[in-house]
Amino acid sequence: MNILLRLIWLNFLLINLEGCALLLSSAGGSAATIQIAQTIDIIKTAGDIGSASVTGKTLTDHAISELSGKNCKTLNVIEDKKLCEEIEAKSQSVKVRQVMMPDVSTPEKIKAFQKSKNLEQTGKIGPKTRTALWRIKHGLDN
Repeated sequence: MNILLRLIWLNFLLINLEGCALLLSSAGGSAATIQIAQTIDIIKTAGDIGSASVTGKTLTDHAISELSGKNCKTLNVIEDKKLCEEIEAKSQSVKVRQVMMPDVSTPEKIKAFQKSKNLEQTGKIGPKTRTALWRIKHGLDN
């Protein structure tokens, strides 16, 4: 990528770092609107810093990656890389643990599940039953 294009991209990023607060103030937005926009800018910047320190990607990078299904990082452009790269397939050596979820398709089966978890046997999936199912699904209980 030539140097001019890099400078244009860097300039574009720096202008966008100012956020919408500058745009609202120049467009004649009310003081309350400007204050809200500045607060959102501060929160987004803090989120970007936290995200970048942990994952190396900003919140915007994560959003673009999620939407595209690829691994995207806006600063790749400055490093003369592609904006988005294909996600590498995980190694076959990684074992995926399958969780066998209990059958709760009928009130009788729900009651049997509730009995096995020492819950009130209502035959309906309420908050406690839902929590027990969630714990099984996420490998916290069996």
